[in-house]
Amino acid sequence: MKKLKFLIIGIFGSWLIRLLAFTIRINDNPKGFNEKTKNLHAIYAFWHCMLLIPAYVGKGSNIQVLISQHSDGEYIAQVIQRLGFGVIRGSTTRGGMRAVKAMVNKAKSGCSLAITPDGPRGPRFIVQSGSIYLSKKTQLPIIPTVVGLSSYWELPSWDKFRIPKPFSRALMLYGESIHIPSNISEEEMEQYRFLLEKTMKEMAEKVDNLVRQKDR
Repeated sequence: MKKLKFLIIGIFGSWLIRLLAFTIRINDNPKGFNEKTKNLHAIYAFWHCMLLIPAYVGKGSNIQVLISQHSDGEYIAQVIQRLGFGVIRGSTTRGGMRAVKAMVNKAKSGCSLAITPDGPRGPRFIVQSGSIYLSKKTQLPIIPTVVGLSSYWELPSWDKFRIPKPFSRALMLYGESIHIPSNISEEEMEQYRFLLEKTMKEMAEKVDNLVRQKDR
């Protein structure tokens, strides 16, 4: 019964995202905003609350996405698999080393990766060190990626998940790539973790301001 429930939600959720996104004016990295980083072989980092638009923009890309082994992660996994993403189950707390090994293997085969560095349980907008470790092991650069929405609903979840309202606008920006050396110390890893967190927070504020300006 549980498997059937996951299946139904996966099918329904993927089509709901397609239908909703069809009504939204999505500007995917407008000209002049780090166009060179948009299609790199890399690790794309999104805040957990901003997942919906990237799930639509990247559909069919076979980007490998790290999804928590927690039960609610299964709902997300079912949806994004039907949007054409690969799924690797695990996190920095559950199934971590197994997930990292799988991500490293996918990176070596030429796949890009996607992570939510503040997931799966937060704290919100706080980068976990696992994202830096993954970049260190794969030697793929991290591309900070943010989404601004002109109008949205906010769920009462830990991440305050954002659902864009129909006929609203979405602006998606890619930041400068962050390269993590393979031989860094724990202290240096913390410095990179803080850099990624600071960059993503600043970008999130910037993209929110830009998308509001467009609506004036």
